Amino acid sequence: MIEINVSLFIQMANFLIFLFLMNFILYRPIRRIVAQRKKLISEKEEGIQSLEAQAQAALLQYDRGLQDARRTGAQRIQELKAAGYEQEKELLRQSSEQTAATVQQLHEKIQKDIAVARKDLKQQVKSFSVDLAQKILGRKI
Repeated sequence: MIEINVSLFIQMANFLIFLFLMNFILYRPIRRIVAQRKKLISEKEEGIQSLEAQAQAALLQYDRGLQDARRTGAQRIQELKAAGYEQEKELLRQSSEQTAATVQQLHEKIQKDIAVARKDLKQQVKSFSVDLAQKILGRKI
């Protein structure tokens, strides 16, 4: 059985001194290190969350920029197509005008050539008719 004597008090004092020394030498530094580690981990987690939020924001901004660039590109393509279509219409109109002018010039030239050819033919017909009449009549006219 347990006897209460001086050795019990010595053992209790020994235990309390040992507890105080263990607390001072071992438990406090371990608790301080654990608290520092916990603080560091929480800071790192906050940093990670902050960086993840920044990455998400940057990704959203990139997506918006990409969509804006695509929209702007599509609008620019439509503008260029419309400008090209208008330019094509203008070139076709100019070409039609030039062709019409060329056809008109050729028509006028052909009319002049026909008039010159008729004049020449009239003279030739006149000389042929005089020659024919002379041959038929057998005398000069």
